[in-house]
Amino acid sequence: MQSGDSGTACPKLPRDLPSVLPKSARHLKFSARCSDLLDVLSSGLPANPSVDDPRTVLEALVRNFERDVAENRKLIREQFDDDPETFYRNAISLFKSSDESRGFLHLVALLVSNGFLLRALCDPILSGEEAMALGRAAMRANPKADVELARGLADSAFEEHSPVPLEAAPRLMEILSEISDASRIGAFLVRLMRHSNPHIRSKAVMMICHRGLGVNWVRDRLNDSDPDIRANAIEALWNVDSAEALILMHSALADVNSRVVGNAVLGIYLAGDCSSIPEIVKMASHGDALFRSTAAWVMGETGDPRFIEILARMLVKPDPTVRKHALAALRSIKEASAQTVQSAPWKVAGIIANPPGDWQRSHRKIHLAVTTESGDLPKLLPTQFILSENGQNVLSYKVVEKPPAEAISVLFVFPRAANPETAPWNVGALKCLAWKRPSDRWASLPFLPTAEPEGGGHIEEPPVYLNSADALATSFMKTPRRLESSELWETLWRCVLPDVAPVRGRRHLIVVVNEELSRAAGRGLIANVLTSRTSLQVIASLPNLMLDEFCRNSRARLQTFEREDQISELVQQAYLHLTTRYEISYQPISNDAVEVKARVQTASGWGEVKIPIPHETSQST
Repeated sequence: MQSGDSGTACPKLPRDLPSVLPKSARHLKFSARCSDLLDVLSSGLPANPSVDDPRTVLEALVRNFERDVAENRKLIREQFDDDPETFYRNAISLFKSSDESRGFLHLVALLVSNGFLLRALCDPILSGEEAMALGRAAMRANPKADVELARGLADSAFEEHSPVPLEAAPRLMEILSEISDASRIGAFLVRLMRHSNPHIRSKAVMMICHRGLGVNWVRDRLNDSDPDIRANAIEALWNVDSAEALILMHSALADVNSRVVGNAVLGIYLAGDCSSIPEIVKMASHGDALFRSTAAWVMGETGDPRFIEILARMLVKPDPTVRKHALAALRSIKEASAQTVQSAPWKVAGIIANPPGDWQRSHRKIHLAVTTESGDLPKLLPTQFILSENGQNVLSYKVVEKPPAEAISVLFVFPRAANPETAPWNVGALKCLAWKRPSDRWASLPFLPTAEPEGGGHIEEPPVYLNSADALATSFMKTPRRLESSELWETLWRCVLPDVAPVRGRRHLIVVVNEELSRAAGRGLIANVLTSRTSLQVIASLPNLMLDEFCRNSRARLQTFEREDQISELVQQAYLHLTTRYEISYQPISNDAVEVKARVQTASGWGEVKIPIPHETSQST
């Protein structure tokens, strides 16, 4: 039984079939193959077929086309020649259940080659989806089908009695935009720009712009009196990555039409230009309700949660259209956010980068590092960063992407642990291994806590740097002998001796201190830290006055913890600071803000971090 059979065995066609088949079939000279041919026909027919129905016979021929290609092609052609109009009506009903079979493609090719494609795609018997499927099939059956379709549509635009109903023209443009390229049908698209239907004109502009006539051609369209053409010309620039395209979109912000301005500001946002954000907010307060509605639409298209508060305020405005668009935008943002947070969160680390004494000045700088759990560095646009202070969003800011850091040498100075595999500082360092670049070298130096009995050694050898991830993991999991360790200040002295150069690149120390120190660091150690230009990050418990003084004098960055379960995350944050890629500057919203919340949100991932804002007495980076 063939695919598509009803499941009931089809009866044999009667032996007097030639007397009831169409005229062309009666003229066939049946040979000894007649019986086989009848079997072929009947196997494709539904139960109780009416053999004098041309549609039934055509369906059987199409279904069983490959059983005898030459004979079935001849029968289909003769049926078409006998009565083209009846053949078309029968064929169009078959297109509602199109497939990829060879017989179906032959049927499509026959209609295309005989000028029926344009009519078939306009036929209301086919839904839009079915017409689109037929258009794709036409391209497979005849590679020039799109050219014929574009020519027919362009010709019909200027004929008094057009074969294309005005209401069907937009459908044809949608099909053309799916199956063709402006480089093939550009001449016809230019003619369609003069079509009486504004939708056709703007769609033609869209196709031409998207398919490569360039920014200069778009610039000319921006002088068109039709706002739909101007709006579509701007929309076509959304995927053009060039300074010229961005300049054109900025110039369109002065247009008098809300759709043109909306497309322009959304294009600027999608290009990653942060100046779009205050422009969108400004548009939401426009005196014209059309502009406010368009602003709500733009916010929804961005999927950006920073606009939620503004949209919520728009819900109480008196204009029902504005409220409708604001509600739709809120739903879009909610859906986008829900989809994003389903993925594993990225690691985000940040610090306030202003120099000491400049924490609360007119502009604040933040350094951010963003990475996935596997160590990949996602490519981010400036508009994908969301900053807030005291719960209030920062709407105006600037992002500078820095080049990747050169190779570095990192020393982890941790307390000696009896159970190193569970020590939170070692757990944090092991997680950082996923982000270690092959060019970077690490070393691990344990120090003796003051609570341990005396017996540590006096060690002068410089630290040993390793590159192998396995060797480094082993070093963190090993408890060294007491004689192989010394107290904190002596251990740090080993790290910054003037004649000890890092294996590669700049030297960075990450130190964890989980107890209050009883004595201060010597001035010689502080001098060595400063002269060696070693960056120093210290993670410590409170209170720790001796350590505070050391960090202040050596210009070290100090982070504190209240619970040991915070240490692992702080170690990871400290390491990520060494891979900073983004510098964000903005004007502070509040002088009394105690932290900045930085969030990264894209369609493929997200992450956030809360960055404490130091007071004037805090330590520098």
